[in-house]
Amino acid sequence: MLRSWFRLCLLLLGVAICAIRAGGQGIAELSAERPSAASRNEDVALELPEAPAPAWAEHTVASAAMALGAGAAPVAGAGRAGALPIKQDSPHELSEIERNTQCENHELHGKPCRVSWVRVIGSSMLFLSMQHSGNLAMDEDAQQHFLNTDFWYDYELTLHRYSYNRWNDGDPFGVDYIGHPIMGAITNSIYEQNDPKQRALVFENTHRYWMGRLRATAYSAVYSAQWKVGPVSESSMGNIGIKTYYSPKLGRNTNETGMVDFFVTPVGGLLWNVGEDYVDKIWFRRITHNVHNPWVLLASSLMEPCRSGANILRFRAPWYRDRDATSPVPLR
Repeated sequence: MLRSWFRLCLLLLGVAICAIRAGGQGIAELSAERPSAASRNEDVALELPEAPAPAWAEHTVASAAMALGAGAAPVAGAGRAGALPIKQDSPHELSEIERNTQCENHELHGKPCRVSWVRVIGSSMLFLSMQHSGNLAMDEDAQQHFLNTDFWYDYELTLHRYSYNRWNDGDPFGVDYIGHPIMGAITNSIYEQNDPKQRALVFENTHRYWMGRLRATAYSAVYSAQWKVGPVSESSMGNIGIKTYYSPKLGRNTNETGMVDFFVTPVGGLLWNVGEDYVDKIWFRRITHNVHNPWVLLASSLMEPCRSGANILRFRAPWYRDRDATSPVPLR
C-alpha cells in the first residue's frame, strides 16, 4: 500500500505539471501556426503578374486622381494599371496586459477571455497533492487508515458518520480560522490568475472587481467541499470522522468533523484575498516597479503569501503579477 501511495502522489504531480505546461504550450502553438499578415500580402503581390494596361486605364487613373483631389481615400494599387487592391489585415496579437484590460472592460469577448480550466485544475491538483502529502507525513492515524484498511468501505462509513449538523469540528482556533482561510485564499488566487477578466485587477470598489472575486470564492467553496468529503479528501485518504472519542477540551465526544470549514475556507479566503489586493495596490506594486533585486522581491512577496504561493503552483516567481505581463497572445 505504501508503494501505491507514492505512485498516486507521482501521478497527481505528473498530471498537474502536464496540465500547466499544456496550457502554456497551447498559446505558443496558436501563434506559430498562422503566418503574419505582411508575409501573406507579400506572397499575394508576388503571384500577381504584370498585365498590359487596357484602353480605359488612363481614364481610370484620371478619375482616381480627381477623387483624391475631392478628399477620397486612396486605394491600394491605383497607380498601377491592372493591379488588384490588397486588403491589410488588422493585428492578430495583443500583449497579455492589453488582452486582460480589454477583457476586464468587456471590449473583447470569446475564447481569449474565458477561464483556462486546464491550468486551474492543474494547479489545484498540485496543491491537493501537497496537502495530502503533508497530512499523511505528519498524521500517524491517517497513515494507518490509508495503508491498512478497505479504502471504499471506510470512505463510505466516514461519509455516513460525518457531523453535518454540527458547526465546530474540534480543531484548534488557528487551524479553523487562520489555516483554512489561507487555503481558501490560495485557491481563490489559482482561479483568479487564470481568469483574464480579473487576473490583472487590483483592489477597487467596482462591480467587475467584486463579481470576479465572488466567482473565485465559488470555486474555492467547491475545492473546500472536495477537500472535506470528496473522493480525494480527508474523509477518503485519512478517514477523518471514522473514530469517535471524548475530548476533555471540548467536554464532549467528537469525531473531528463539522461544518465550520465548509464556510470559513471560502469566506475567510475572500477576506484574505481582498486584503492582499489592497496591499498590492498600496505597497507591493511600488516595490516591484522600483526594485529589481530578486532577493528583495522574494522577501517582499511575503507581504502577499497566498498569491505568491499560487504563483509557485503555476511555476512563476512568487513576486510575478499579471498586471505587469507583456507577452503577446493570439486573439483566437
